[in-house]
Amino acid sequence: MSDLLPIPAAAADWHALRLRHVGASEVAALFGAQPDYAMGVYALWHVKAGRIPPPQVNNPRTRAGLALEQAITELAAEQEGWTVAPGVYASRDGLGATLDRLIPDPGPNDAGMTGPGVLELKNVDWLVHRRSWGDEPPLHILLQLQAQLAATGYGWGAVAALVGGNEVHVYRYTARPKLQAEILARVRAFWASIAEDRPPQPDGSDATYRALVMMNPATEEEPADLTEDNEAPELAAVYLRLSGEIAERTKARDEARNRLLAKLGPHRAARVTGFRLSQAVTEAKPDREALPGEIIKGRAESRRLIVKEAA
Repeated sequence: MSDLLPIPAAAADWHALRLRHVGASEVAALFGAQPDYAMGVYALWHVKAGRIPPPQVNNPRTRAGLALEQAITELAAEQEGWTVAPGVYASRDGLGATLDRLIPDPGPNDAGMTGPGVLELKNVDWLVHRRSWGDEPPLHILLQLQAQLAATGYGWGAVAALVGGNEVHVYRYTARPKLQAEILARVRAFWASIAEDRPPQPDGSDATYRALVMMNPATEEEPADLTEDNEAPELAAVYLRLSGEIAERTKARDEARNRLLAKLGPHRAARVTGFRLSQAVTEAKPDREALPGEIIKGRAESRRLIVKEAA
């Protein structure tokens, strides 16, 4: 049974509510489909278990998205003929969702959609949309929307994306019961693993690295005894071997870069059979005096070689 509540006005109350649920935007981690900037299942597990605090998400991308929500809502509603209502907090069986907006009734463009729907709002860079979206949103957003529908019990929803600041793309989806059942099953298994104190294995993500550093401040001078750990030698060997391979590959790559830069000479770009070469140049800036006695350091010129396969 779904619970629909007003979204708490106080940020502390909202964060406390989210800690009791796997959020719709976090569900992708249970499928290994989270974007690079999001927590994987290891970090998510330790946040929900109360062992580390949730990450603070406060960057220009998220701030711009929040600031533009109302504008995206109005543009999408006008384009699609919707009447849009404020969002709510929905939860069910350990799954939670902060809904951006609700669509109480389908509009004239929503043939086959019945009853209320959810509206997820996104602000997307034009180049990111071109590279990562294609004909529909990325998998983690599709999972987010289906999780929202599972939490509410609604039969349909839409993603409205403001692309490049001036074009609204709307993607409609009906509820997929089999996928929602799998989402709820994985959410239940996740909470069961916390109740039984069975953390997942660490993965290779930056979020996992940050979680490990946060939980283990490395204050003990006495060496740990891992002589009875059969996995530790294998992992140490893998780490050492791959570190050497990375160093060799980096050296070979940098040599190829430098030889290509030598061939480019003063040219910003070059045509090569099967490839396109160009170099992005960051101009040098001299030191300058901002205030009497206060010097702002300049920077040396830098180059970045860009190599792409020719279409």
